Amino acid sequence: MRKSIQSSDQTHSLYHTLYRPKQTAKAALLVVHGMAEHSGRYDKFAQYLADNDIAVLTYDLLGHGRSIRNAEELGYFNKHYPMQTLLKDVIVMTDTLKKHYPDVPQFIMGHSMGSFIVRNVLQTHSSEFAGAILMGTSDYDPLTKVLLPTVKLLNKLQSTRRNHVFAQLTNKLLNLKLNDKTSSAKFAWVVKDENARQAYEDDPLTGFDFTNNGFLGLFELMNNGLAKDWAQTIEPDFAMLFVSGKDDPVGNMGKGINKLTKRLTKQGFTQIDKQLYAGMRHEPLHEQDNKKVYQNILVWINNLASAEALK
Repeated sequence: MRKSIQSSDQTHSLYHTLYRPKQTAKAALLVVHGMAEHSGRYDKFAQYLADNDIAVLTYDLLGHGRSIRNAEELGYFNKHYPMQTLLKDVIVMTDTLKKHYPDVPQFIMGHSMGSFIVRNVLQTHSSEFAGAILMGTSDYDPLTKVLLPTVKLLNKLQSTRRNHVFAQLTNKLLNLKLNDKTSSAKFAWVVKDENARQAYEDDPLTGFDFTNNGFLGLFELMNNGLAKDWAQTIEPDFAMLFVSGKDDPVGNMGKGINKLTKRLTKQGFTQIDKQLYAGMRHEPLHEQDNKKVYQNILVWINNLASAEALK
């Protein structure tokens, strides 16, 4: 079921799709996609979960997919409050999913920038969810705080201008981290599977350069959501699953995920799980062996949903 709902900015409509199980739903999952992509890329994953009795709601973020009104809006969020608008929209979509499935455990999943959004949302709304899946995420990066004042200034001066320099530098730095440098593709770091990478490059709604405003939103999300104490307001028994490719440069080739999960455990969190996949890069859901990723996420949701049912 495909529909649109008004964004928290009171101007745009958020395009979304609800995947309904044929049988009674055991749980519900909200998916928050990543930077410069769209919800349609999660169709097969969402349908797989729905076929296994998990209701799924996907949506296009502001500045992405079918939530834009014209191509100029790609990679643009909100002039003055880009991060806050993105976070409010998650709550809009959370409430939408709950209206359809009010009596089942609610889960949330964010990929890449979507994981940064989710980490920020959890700081104030973790009680809304039975657990969170953080895919393609990253650990603390001190460079974020250093660059944030520059990005704020650029947004103030030219918020709608595309920042090709930042975009190109990001791709180059991430590709440099790859152990296997046989591919010279611009988005080699995204996914190892060549067919999946070609599909990414051919899609007009993926891989576009963010505007200065988009980068401001991204850096604000990272500054708040990737800090070493980012989870201090979350209950220590809140369940989190970290999913990443061992060859994902965003997660520092698995090292960043290991550091992140170890730190959370030291901080007292009791339900921290991780799934690191050998031979996979930034997008495990699009690698050749993605069915294994689907299945493991399903098992994790089912286990927690069963535990919730016993409470």
